[in-house]
Amino acid sequence: MKNLIGLCTGGIIMDSIEKELKILRQFIHPKHMDGLKKWKCYSEDEIFAAEKRLHGKLPFPIRDIYLYMADLLITSGYLRPLELLHWEGKYLGFFLSPGEGDIIGIKKGKTSGDLYMWEENDPEETAWEYEDELVSAYEEGDEDGKRRAAAAYQNYWKKRNLPLLHAPLNIHKLEREPRFNHVLDAYGLFLVLHAIREWEEMTWREHADDLTCLFSEFFPGEFSMEYFQKIADRIKDDFKPLSDHPELTCLGDFPLKMAYVHKDQEALLVLGPEPVCFMLLTKATAGDDLLEKVQEQTGLAFHVGF
Repeated sequence: MKNLIGLCTGGIIMDSIEKELKILRQFIHPKHMDGLKKWKCYSEDEIFAAEKRLHGKLPFPIRDIYLYMADLLITSGYLRPLELLHWEGKYLGFFLSPGEGDIIGIKKGKTSGDLYMWEENDPEETAWEYEDELVSAYEEGDEDGKRRAAAAYQNYWKKRNLPLLHAPLNIHKLEREPRFNHVLDAYGLFLVLHAIREWEEMTWREHADDLTCLFSEFFPGEFSMEYFQKIADRIKDDFKPLSDHPELTCLGDFPLKMAYVHKDQEALLVLGPEPVCFMLLTKATAGDDLLEKVQEQTGLAFHVGF
C-alpha cells in the first residue's frame, strides 16, 4: 500500500515514537484503568483494516499512538477512534485540538509530517449522531452496534466526499516552532504527556494517600534561562530526556525538555505548563532517597497535589 506520509523529506525525518510511548505506558497508574476501560488500544490487524479502508498506510507515529495510547487519548477527547478515521477532501484528521475542538491531521500527498488544522465541513450536523452511537456501543460492549455505527459514519462521509469541491473549513497549516506545535511525531508525544498530566491533576484529591504522583512547587516568578539550565545540568546525573531524539521533546530555546525518565526507568519527570512546575511519577511509592535527590537537583519541594 502507498504511504500516506513519507519518512523523510526536506530535511525533516519522521520518527517512530514506539519506544517513548512504551516508556510512558508504564506510568499510567492502575488507578486510572477504570476510567480508560471504555476504549482500548488497537491491534495491528485493526490498523491494517483501517489502512485498507483508507487506501494507504498510516504514518508510523500515528500507528504507534493507536497501538499504545488510543485508550488514554480517546477518553481524554484528543484522538479520533480508529473506526472513525475518514478523508475529508484531501485531508485526514486524527486529533482533536485541546480546548478548541478543531481537527488536526495531514494532507494527502505531503510527506513532511506537517500538520494542518481545520473545522469539519458537516453542514447537516449528522456525523456526531453516528459518533454518539459508536460511543454508546462501546459503553455497552455491543460489537454489532460498533460495526453498524462505524459503517453508517463512513458511508455518510463517503457521500460527503463525492462533490469534487468538498473541503474542510478554515484550514491552515501549523507552522509554529518548536516541533511539537506542527509535526506529527512530536505533537503526538506532547498530547500523550498532556493527557497523562491532566488525569493526574483531575484525580489527585481522590488518591491523596497515593505517593506515586507528586507535584513540585512552582518555579520562582523571576528567573533566567541560566536558572533552568542549571536544573537541566543537575538532573542529568539521574534523568535523561524521554526521547533519544531531542527535537521530539524540545521546547524551543527553553533548556528543559518536556519529560525525563529516570536512569532505571522507575520514575518519570514531566514539565508542566505555565506556571511551570514538575510532576514526578513513579511505578511504586516514591522512596525517600529518590525524592530527596530530585528535590536537591531541582531546588523544589515535592508534595501531593499542587
